[in-house]
Amino acid sequence: MHDQQSLAIARRATRLKLFEPVLLRLHGMPFRAHLLDLSATGALAHSERTPCVGDHVLIEGESLCVSGRVVWVRARRFGLRFDVPLADMIVQRVVMGD
Repeated sequence: MHDQQSLAIARRATRLKLFEPVLLRLHGMPFRAHLLDLSATGALAHSERTPCVGDHVLIEGESLCVSGRVVWVRARRFGLRFDVPLADMIVQRVVMGD
């Protein structure tokens, strides 16, 4: 588990709004979701099927493939923290749709 200081630093990463369809894999089972914002350290996602806090997921999109953990869930929205931060170039490519 991360300490409070590392969580605060991760949360300060610049978040960029978007509406990006992705496929999430939870325990090998795929389900559709949308990313609503994205930063180098995590994302806000929405889905009809929500994972549980602590679940490890693989996020696959047109120009994105990253793994992470679910850190919070509220209704159909949930926060993801990536296992390894994304390079700024990848964040920009996903947001710009390149």
